Amino acid sequence: MFPIVSGVAQNQVIAVNTNLYNLASVKSIHETSASDGVGINFNAGAANSGWMTGFQIVGTDGYISNRGNNNAHDNTQVLITKIAMSSTGNGAVVRQNTVGLGLNSCDGFALNDDASKILLADFHGGSVRSATMSDNGSNLVITLNGSARSVQVGTRFVRWNNDGSKYYAGLGIGNNQSKLFQFSAGTNYIVASGDSQDKTLTFGWEAVSDMIFNPDGTKMYLSQHTGFVYQYELSTAYDIGSSLSANPVIFDLRDFQHYQSGSTNSPWRAANTSSIPPWLSGISWNSDGSKLYAITLWGTTKQSTVTGTVNPANVTGEGGSRTNTMPIIEFRVQ
Repeated sequence: MFPIVSGVAQNQVIAVNTNLYNLASVKSIHETSASDGVGINFNAGAANSGWMTGFQIVGTDGYISNRGNNNAHDNTQVLITKIAMSSTGNGAVVRQNTVGLGLNSCDGFALNDDASKILLADFHGGSVRSATMSDNGSNLVITLNGSARSVQVGTRFVRWNNDGSKYYAGLGIGNNQSKLFQFSAGTNYIVASGDSQDKTLTFGWEAVSDMIFNPDGTKMYLSQHTGFVYQYELSTAYDIGSSLSANPVIFDLRDFQHYQSGSTNSPWRAANTSSIPPWLSGISWNSDGSKLYAITLWGTTKQSTVTGTVNPANVTGEGGSRTNTMPIIEFRVQ
């Protein structure tokens, strides 16, 4: 019998759940029936925004970035929304920032562990900005700091490493290629125009849309607009220039997502009934790696929309007109 120290037996081997943070274990959507997935039909409230571009879970809250589609929010507005998450897929708008930040657009973002520091991808401006963020009880208060670090026009997403000493950005560059950039911050969690670009990595597939790590930085996950998530093993933590696994684990979520059909916003669909890609734009693990969340621009769930005024009720995006709601889909490891 092992002696007990603080509730754990000395020399006791604690089993590690290898399913956590493992795309190979994400084998089923949390379903209520054969084709009804659990998720949230999120709308941007008064944001007047047609694009849900990034998503991240911090604790029990989800954060979403939105930018417009040929409207004011596609120019100087950056909207970050905070919603309460639950395992049943219900949510409500909690906070939004109230003023524009002067960026050309926001096509993705990243938060540190307590959501006090934020990194923003300026899509049309082709740069990265850092800021602080706080919740004053009524709104999210976002204040830019540092200066813009130029990347490339079309910058789709950004990410911090574990301590803010490095940050990453990426985009699709066409011709079946996507590119990642790795930078070193002179001051942790603050981006500056002169920050060193340490590494560049090009992939042989197009339309990369988001990037996340597991907690120790040895796994890197990249989403693709066409509906795939890739899991790469890194030989050196948080270093995209280190040796990558030659055969990444690939998760295909197309069978779980309903797509736009003409000008009608389709509900959840059966598998293999449409060739239109879901425009997968953001991914996030929950706090313990037991759930994977994905957001897309097309389709809806059959859950109710969160509270808030949909303004406008319809938007025009890739493929035509649709209602201004966007799904957050919950997957679970198995």
